[in-house]
Amino acid sequence: MPRPRAFDEESVLDNAMNIFWSKGFEATSIQDLVDETGLNRASMYASFGDKKALFLRVLDHYSQKISAERFADLRNIEDGRAAIEKTFRDAAKTGTAEGRHKGCLMVNSGMELAPHDPETAAIAHQAFRRAEDTFAAALNRAIGQGKITKGKNVRALARFLAGSFQGVQLMSRRGADQETLNDYCETILAALD
Repeated sequence: MPRPRAFDEESVLDNAMNIFWSKGFEATSIQDLVDETGLNRASMYASFGDKKALFLRVLDHYSQKISAERFADLRNIEDGRAAIEKTFRDAAKTGTAEGRHKGCLMVNSGMELAPHDPETAAIAHQAFRRAEDTFAAALNRAIGQGKITKGKNVRALARFLAGSFQGVQLMSRRGADQETLNDYCETILAALD
């Protein structure tokens, strides 16, 4: 009979996520993962497979946890325009918070690996499409509520907002200051008028 796992899988994924998020896939070593997760190599390989398999699990974990939190207002605030505005303003505010200059793990990974790794590219594409769909739903609510002018190309505007949100994350990663992120977000939000 197999022994039950003696670790909390979510905690291990959180810790692995933090190191991949900080260092990137290529720069993260197996020893970094051992140090960060507290698992020994044998347990890590037995439970998650190799570094790449763990990384793919981390991307899924990130998508379900962090991305879901970042886009929660888009789903939960009934006023579609207010939801979009709050999402961008919060991203600008948290992007400069202490320890938050990591950007977005999905965007970072897409930039690092997607050009030569089809699995990561597919995950990044799915994440972008989910963000686009979430923005589109908020836009449709806003148009229905009369908060955004009818006649806008919702799909094109949703793509613009999803891509611009990634831009906020990239600017945060490179260390943009609060004023720069605020200016950037306000310029993006002007597209709603």
